[in-house]
Amino acid sequence: MENNLCNQSAKGSRKRRLVLLALALCVAAVTATGTLAYFTAEETAYNVITTGTLDMILHETTTGGKPFPKEGLDNLMPGMVVDKRVTVENAGTVDFYLRIALDKAITPAEGVNAQLTFEHITLDINDKDWTLGEDGYYYYNRALKAGEATEPLFTTVTFAPEMGNDYMNAHVEITVRAQAVQSRNNGDGPMEAAGWADAD
Repeated sequence: MENNLCNQSAKGSRKRRLVLLALALCVAAVTATGTLAYFTAEETAYNVITTGTLDMILHETTTGGKPFPKEGLDNLMPGMVVDKRVTVENAGTVDFYLRIALDKAITPAEGVNAQLTFEHITLDINDKDWTLGEDGYYYYNRALKAGEATEPLFTTVTFAPEMGNDYMNAHVEITVRAQAVQSRNNGDGPMEAAGWADAD
């Protein structure tokens, strides 16, 4: 009889231990699941960054704002003054420094054997807003902001009355070349800026 009671007591004790062990395993499983979810949680953020654009438009117009003829002008005479305004517009989103080169050439008329120069042909260069560098480029004195246009580099071309017959029917060409580089994080002014394109 006592043996039966002992056996029943031992069985009851084992059942209690099994129940407690099962409860402990359930708690451990819940804890493990919660920890696993915490470590695998993730979140994604998408950032789109758009770079600015550096874009310019070179304008060659007459004083009245009309485009300067691409084919040029004919039948110019000594003493004449031609309207030719040269400006640059910042058509992009980035402020930039600007410089302009003027390539000048005179071709004598056929049969004329003379060395023609620009001694009698002058441009009214704007030296208030532009500075002539040692490299031959005219630098705009400040950064040109997006949407702005420069003051004219020059507005007229004058043919002096002293021009002789050697200039008769000569072909005069003034080619304007403009270059721009970003101004932000690029020196304290156009002369100190880096990134200018190499001259042709």
